[in-house]
Amino acid sequence: MLHPTKKWALTSADFGGGAFALLVAALLLGGCGNGSEEVVSEQLVRPAKVIQVQVPGVVTAHEFVARVEAAQSIDVSFEVDGVLAELPVLEGQTIERGQLVAALDPTDFQLAVREAELEVELARQDWERKRRLLNQSGIAASLVEDARSMHKLQQVRLAQRRESLAKSRITAPFDAYVARRYVDNFVQVAATDKVMRLNDLHELQVVAGVPEQLLVTVSTEQVVSIDAIFPFAPEQRFPLILRENRGEADAVAQTYEVSFTMQRPAEYNILPGMTAAVRVALRPEAGASAVAQIPASALVSGPHKGFFVWLYDPETQEVRKQAVQVGPPTAHGVPVTSGLQGGEHVVSTGATQLQEGMRIRPMDDGFGGL
Repeated sequence: MLHPTKKWALTSADFGGGAFALLVAALLLGGCGNGSEEVVSEQLVRPAKVIQVQVPGVVTAHEFVARVEAAQSIDVSFEVDGVLAELPVLEGQTIERGQLVAALDPTDFQLAVREAELEVELARQDWERKRRLLNQSGIAASLVEDARSMHKLQQVRLAQRRESLAKSRITAPFDAYVARRYVDNFVQVAATDKVMRLNDLHELQVVAGVPEQLLVTVSTEQVVSIDAIFPFAPEQRFPLILRENRGEADAVAQTYEVSFTMQRPAEYNILPGMTAAVRVALRPEAGASAVAQIPASALVSGPHKGFFVWLYDPETQEVRKQAVQVGPPTAHGVPVTSGLQGGEHVVSTGATQLQEGMRIRPMDDGFGGL
C-alpha cells in the first residue's frame, strides 16, 4: 500500500556553502564498518521504515485505508412516553419515506383527545350562554370575556392532545436503511429513548486518514482522480468527491480524517462499516524536476566516498545494496541522479544497521512514497 509523499525539510539555508560536504562526512562516519560482508543466517526480522521511490514529473498514486459511513444517520425516538404497540421493521430492511417505523399504544392519547374535545364544547356553550345574558343586560361584560378566553384555552389544550397523539407514531423521514433496533416491541419507553437507527444510503461517505504532509502540501490542481476500491471488486474504481476534512489531527497517527462522497452503486449492497481503500492520483508540482528524491536518512556511505541505499524486495523481505549518485540536497530531499529509476522500495530509516540479505518488516505494514 502506498503512503503519501514525504516532504523533507532540507532547505538551501541548511545546506548552504560547504554544508553538503558536511552531510557527506556525516554519512561516511555513520556508515563506517569493517568493510567485510557478513553472512546473514538465521535472524529475527527487523522492523524498518520503507518508502517507495517516486520520480517527480509523472502521475503518482497514494492509497489510504478507509471506512464507509452513511451520508446521514439518525437515531429516532418518541417525544412522548408510552408502551410500544407496533415495531414493524427489522434490522437490515430498506424502508420508504413516510413508512411507519414504530407506534405507541394510542388508547391513552385518544382518550385525552376526546376529553379535550368535550372541554372545548363545554367552554363554547358557557361562552354563548353568557353572551346571550349580556345582550339582556343580565351579566357583566367581564364574565363574557372570561368565558371567551376559557374557550380559546380549551382549544389550545385540544391541539396539544392531538399533537401528542400524532407523536405516538414515528414514520421514516427519508428512504432509509434500518441499521439497528434499540428496543423490543411491547416495552415501556420514555420520551427521547432511542428506538431505532436509520441510515440514508442514497449517498455514501468514505472516510480516510490522510497524513498531514499530504494534506498541507498537495493543492487541488494536482489531483487527477480520487477513487474508492473495495475488496469485493478490486478491479473496479468508484469515483469520489471531496466533501470535508476534520480540523484536528489524530493524536497518535497524526492523520486527518477526510470525507469523500460517492453514489451508492446499484449492483453492490455497500453498507456503513465496510472497509475500502481511497486511491488518490496526483500530478507533479509545478516546476518539479524529473529526478527521484529520497530522504538523507536513506543514504549510506560506501567505498571511495560514494553512497548506496538498501533496496527492499517485498517478496523475499530481504535487502540488497544499490549504489547511487546524488546531487546537492533540496527542500524535497536528496536528488538521485543515477542508480534509481523510480518505483523501488528503499529503506529510509535505520539503513546503517542493515547487512546484505537481512530480512526486514516494513513498519505500518505499508510503503510510503516520495
